[in-house]
Amino acid sequence: MQQFQSLQRLLIFYALSLTVMLLLYYVTMFDGMKKHSEQHSIDTFYALQHSIIEHAAPVDSEIKRILEQPTFDHLSYQLILMMPSGQTYIHHNTRPNESAFSTVAFPTIGTSASSSSDHSSYTVNSNELTGIITLKSGHQIYIVLRHEPFVVDWISYRYWLPLMVAIVLFFMALLYMLNRRTNWEQLLVYTDNLSSRAKESYTPPPFLQKKSTTEFMLLGHALSRVSYQLHNDYRRIKTLTHRLERLVDQAPLPMLMSIRHGQISFYNQRFEQVFTPPTHREQSYELTDFVEGKDEATQILLKTISSLRVTRTLIVYGLENKQAYQLHVTPWFGEHGQVHGFTVIFNNVDEIFHQSEQLQLHNQQLQLQIDESNEAQAFIGRKLRLPLEKIIDSLEPIDPSTLTAQGKKTLNTLITTSQSMLTVLNETLATEEVEVRKTRLSIETVDIYKVSKEVSNLVTKEIRQQGLELIYFFAPDCPRYIETDYIRLHHILLNLLKNAISFTTSGYVALTVDRIPEDKVTRISNQDLTPNNDTTVPAQTSYWIRFSVKDTGVTITPERQNQLVNILNQSNHNLVEDSNIGLSDANSFAQLLGGFIELSNTVDKETVFSLYLPYPYATYQSVYHRCSQLPHIHLIAIINQPLVAEHLQRLCEYLTISVTIYSTLERATVQQLKNKLKQDEQTVIPVLLLDYEYSQSITLPAHASNKYSEQQEVLNDLVATPSLPKILLSMKLERHIPSTLLGQYDGFLTKPLDASLLLSELLRLTLFARKTLNILVKHQYDSSLSFVEDTPKKEILSPLIMVVEDSPTNQKIACKMLSKLGYRSIVAEDGQQALEKLKSQREEISLILMDCRMPVMDGLQATQVIRSQGDKIPIVALTANNTEEDREACMQVGMNEFLSKPISKKDLESVLQSFIQ
Repeated sequence: MQQFQSLQRLLIFYALSLTVMLLLYYVTMFDGMKKHSEQHSIDTFYALQHSIIEHAAPVDSEIKRILEQPTFDHLSYQLILMMPSGQTYIHHNTRPNESAFSTVAFPTIGTSASSSSDHSSYTVNSNELTGIITLKSGHQIYIVLRHEPFVVDWISYRYWLPLMVAIVLFFMALLYMLNRRTNWEQLLVYTDNLSSRAKESYTPPPFLQKKSTTEFMLLGHALSRVSYQLHNDYRRIKTLTHRLERLVDQAPLPMLMSIRHGQISFYNQRFEQVFTPPTHREQSYELTDFVEGKDEATQILLKTISSLRVTRTLIVYGLENKQAYQLHVTPWFGEHGQVHGFTVIFNNVDEIFHQSEQLQLHNQQLQLQIDESNEAQAFIGRKLRLPLEKIIDSLEPIDPSTLTAQGKKTLNTLITTSQSMLTVLNETLATEEVEVRKTRLSIETVDIYKVSKEVSNLVTKEIRQQGLELIYFFAPDCPRYIETDYIRLHHILLNLLKNAISFTTSGYVALTVDRIPEDKVTRISNQDLTPNNDTTVPAQTSYWIRFSVKDTGVTITPERQNQLVNILNQSNHNLVEDSNIGLSDANSFAQLLGGFIELSNTVDKETVFSLYLPYPYATYQSVYHRCSQLPHIHLIAIINQPLVAEHLQRLCEYLTISVTIYSTLERATVQQLKNKLKQDEQTVIPVLLLDYEYSQSITLPAHASNKYSEQQEVLNDLVATPSLPKILLSMKLERHIPSTLLGQYDGFLTKPLDASLLLSELLRLTLFARKTLNILVKHQYDSSLSFVEDTPKKEILSPLIMVVEDSPTNQKIACKMLSKLGYRSIVAEDGQQALEKLKSQREEISLILMDCRMPVMDGLQATQVIRSQGDKIPIVALTANNTEEDREACMQVGMNEFLSKPISKKDLESVLQSFIQ
C-alpha cells in the first residue's frame, strides 16, 4: 500500500473535508438554538414589562395575576416587587429538573444593559436574563429569567440526516479509491512486464475489457507504444555498436580518441600493436607521449590541441619506431557547440618520406650539376657581354646627322642588333639577375588600395579554413595611387601573407597600409632584410608607404631573426628552405622598387613584416569620402580584437563618426551609454556593430554551466533593444550563421571589415531616422526664427544630378530611377554637352553619372577635361563592360566610382548617399 500513498492522501483529505463540513453544520445549528433561547427570554421580559406598566401603582395581587398567565408557566424566574414604602414581595418559579433559586438578590444592571424603555433595563448572559423595571409611582421590580434549555431530539431528521449523508459519501469515495487502486496495480504490473519482456508486437493493457476510465486506457496504450519504440532503439543501438566495435577494433589504421584537454580516452587494437602503450591504464596519457611533431609549429600544436576548432592534417614521428605518420585530428562538438574531444587517425607515410628524401638527394645532385653549368654560363656570359657593351658604348656617341642615309641605316641596325643580342644573352645565361629584373620593371600608376584588397581576398578562404581571423585596414591618410610595379607589389604582399598564415595556428593575420614620414623610417641592420644599404631612394621622397603584415604565430627569437636575415640574404635560393623562398623573392623585389622589408616583434610577441616603399609625390586622393550625415550617427562597436578596435577608431575619427568601442561588456558602462544616447536622441542615431566570434565566446561559458554570464545578459539586453539598428560582423559566411540569429540583426558584414560596405550599411540603416532627424532639426530651426518678420524663405531643393548618356532609353531609365530616389536630374547627350551644362550650372550640379562610350567626346575625355580644370565634383562611371581594365581606366582619369549597366537601384542609392549630402 506504500506505493499508493497518493490515493491514501486523497482519501484522508476527502474524509477530513466531510468531517469539517459536518462539524460546521452542527455548530451552526446549536448556536442558532442558543440564540433562539436568549431571544425568548428577552421577549418574555418585554411582555412582563408591558403588563406591569398598564398598572400605574401595581400591588402584589396584580403581580400574581400577571405571573399566573400561561406565558410564565414553563419559565424559571425570580421576581422581587419593591413598594415605595419599602415593603418587598418575592415571587419565583422553577422548571422541573432545575434547581431552585438559592438566594434572593437584587441584580445590578451595568451601563451596558439594553432596554427599549427609559424606565427599564436588562442584561443577558449565557444562562439568564437580569432586568429591572422602574415605574413613575416609585415601584421597582427586579427580575431574573433563566433561559429556556434546548433539548436535542435525535429522532428528528435535522440531526441524523447530515451524518448519514456524510457516511454514505465517505464509503462512495472509499469504493472509488479502491477501484483506482486496482487499476493502478494492473497498470504497474503491465509496465513491469513490458520492461522485462518487451516484444515487437503491440500488446493492449489487461484492463481494456473491464471498462476502466479513459485516462488509464490511454496511459496503457502510450506505455505499450513507448516500450515498442525503446525495444527497436535498443536493437538498433546494439547493432550499430557491434558494427562500430568491429570497424574500429579491426581497422588497419591506428585510431584513438581524446577528451577536450588532450588526455587519451580510447584507442583501437592497431594503435596498441604499433605504439605498444602500457597495459595498466591508471595513468592518463596524451598524444605527445607517443609521437612528436615534424617541426616546432607542429609540436606546439600537438601540445595545445585543446584550442583546435577545425580538422588539421599534420606530419609526426613515432617516439619509439621513429617512423613518419600523417596525423588527422578532427574535433567533435556537443549540442551547444563546445568541443568535447578529438578523434585521431594515423597513416604511415614513412616509405613515401624515404622516397621523397632520396628524390631530394637526387635533386641536390642535379642542382649541383646545374649550378656548375650556371657558373660556366655566367663566365661565358661575362666574357661575351664585355665586347657587346663596348660596341654599344662606341656606337651611341655617333651623331646620326653627320652620316649619309645609308650610314644612318647601318648605325641604327648595329645599335638595335647589339642591344637585342645583349638582352638575349642576359635572359639566356641569367647573368646579373638584379640588373635584368630592373630592366623588366613596369613602373606605372598603381592603385595600392585595390592591390591590397585583391591580395587579402586571395587568402581569405585559406584563413577561414584554418580557423583564423583576417584583419585588413587602409589608413585614411594614406594615398591611393603611387608610382610602382603592380606585379612585383602584388607578389611581395601575397608572399608575406602566405608566410604569416603558414606559421600561424591560432589568432589572426593582419594587413595594414599606412603612410609614415621620412624621419620616422629607421633601417637597422639587425631588423631589416636588406642585404646592402645602397638602395636608391628618390631625392624628393618625403613620405613612405608601409605595408605591415602582422600575425600571432610562432615568436621569432633574436637568434632565429639573425639566422633568417642571413638565410634570406643568400644569393643562392636553392639552399633556402621552402617556406622562406617567397620571403627572399619579396625582399629582392622590394629592393628593385626602391624600398626594403623590416622584421620586428611587438610587445605582445607578435611577428611583423613591414614593406616600405617610397612615395615621392605630394598628390593625394582619399579612399574614404566624408558625408555630412555621418556626424549624426553614433556607432556602438562590440569587438574583442584590440587591433580591429584601433583601426575602427581611426576610421571613425577621420569620417567624424562618433563611436564607442567595447572589448568586454559591463552592465554599468552600457547603462551609462544608454543614458547618454537618451540625452542625445535628438541629435545622434545609434547603430550597433557586434563581433559574432566575441558573442560566441561568451555564449559558451566555461565548466558547462547553464547560467549565462553577466556579459551575455548585458549583450542580450542590448540586442533586444527594438529601436537600435544592429549589424553582425563575422569571419564566417552569411550562410553559415544560424538563421534564428541573423533574424535579430538588420545587416551583415564579413571579415575583414570593408570600410565602404560599413559606411553603406550605416547610411542605409539610418536613412529613415536621419530624415526624421532632419525634419525635427528644420522644425526647431524654423521655430527659433518664427519671431523674425518679413524674412524671405529660400526653397530647399533636392540635389541635381547630371546624366551624361547618348541612349534615350538609358536616359529615361536613369532619370526615373533618380526621381524615385528623391533627386533632380538633367541630361547631356555627350561629353561636350556635359562640359557646357556643367559650366553654366556648376553651383547646382552635385554629381555626374558619366557614360564611358559616347560620340563627339566620350566620358573618359570629358572627365580628363573636368579634372584638368581643378573641379573635384564626384563623377561616377556608367559602362556595360564590367571588366577590371575598364574600371582601372576610369579610375586613372579621375572618376570616383564605377557602376555597371543595367544600373541597380540599390547600388545607385548607396553611391549617391556616399557622395551627396
